[in-house]
Amino acid sequence: MIRFVFRRLLIMLVQILIITFIAYLLFFVIASLTGANPAQRVAGKAATPAEIRQVAHVMGTDRPWYEQYGRFLWHLAQGNLGYSFQRRQPVADIVFPAAGVTASLVIGAAIVWLLIATVVGVASAMWPRSVIDRTLTLIVMVAIAAPVFWVAPMLAYLLAYQPTQGKLFGMSLGHSVTVFPIQGYSSITHVGEWARHLALPWFALAIGFAALYARFIRAYILEQLGEDYVRTARAKGVREQRILVRHIGPIVAPAIITLLALDIGAALGGALFVEQVFGLPGLGYVGLSSIQNLDYALTVGTITFAALVAVAANTVADLGQAALDPRVRV
Repeated sequence: MIRFVFRRLLIMLVQILIITFIAYLLFFVIASLTGANPAQRVAGKAATPAEIRQVAHVMGTDRPWYEQYGRFLWHLAQGNLGYSFQRRQPVADIVFPAAGVTASLVIGAAIVWLLIATVVGVASAMWPRSVIDRTLTLIVMVAIAAPVFWVAPMLAYLLAYQPTQGKLFGMSLGHSVTVFPIQGYSSITHVGEWARHLALPWFALAIGFAALYARFIRAYILEQLGEDYVRTARAKGVREQRILVRHIGPIVAPAIITLLALDIGAALGGALFVEQVFGLPGLGYVGLSSIQNLDYALTVGTITFAALVAVAANTVADLGQAALDPRVRV
């Protein structure tokens, strides 16, 4: 196990180096080569060439690209994501609070989609080809076809905006009701308001993933139900619920963990749309605004931090799968 952990951490380090190199090269070196000089952006349009050179020296963009990248890695190893000269504050002071919002969104959505997928997948697998299975399969297929950039505004309109107009799904309520906030975010210190602000974003981000996981869980359980060890357990009189929890569950869990780690990175992409629709000040919101404002340092810092989270999630999933299934360590 120790050798596997060491090997997996080494792979993570290589992935981080590749990702940070691409991010830095894309937004600093290419920007300089195309004339969209970061120093020019900070100094302003009216700046003289001498002033631009002085700003470039302060920012460090007048040095060779490999020296800039090495300096970036050195700062990154110390937890320093750079400095946003346009916002006049460290990138970490902007990214870390935004990361907390995105983490609340993604982790909450992951819990929601796992709960929904487990219930739907198990129900479909335990009663295959029944009315329950066919109904749930139809709902799942519709959910798979619904993209997050459509689901999010629909939920916001139907369950947040319409009730404030005295309507719900087109039916009159007789008076305005505020059930879910249309936009905004509340600190987790106020748990009730925090959950109320994130309820619709959680479901908007979770619906598509829940549908895919439900199909996977259904197929995996049906496959295991046909195995010899299940027939043997049934012959001994073991109840179906116990077979599902004690025998099939430990086999399905490692695969779910692996999928979850991969989808955390994918969920970060979907979180961009959800944050924009519901006005959540997360990484997607910060990253998009930094690109629009050509804030190179903030853009690189945001992308790097998101990539680090995705790589770390994959590594933790691999280690967790190895702990659950010794065959993975080989």
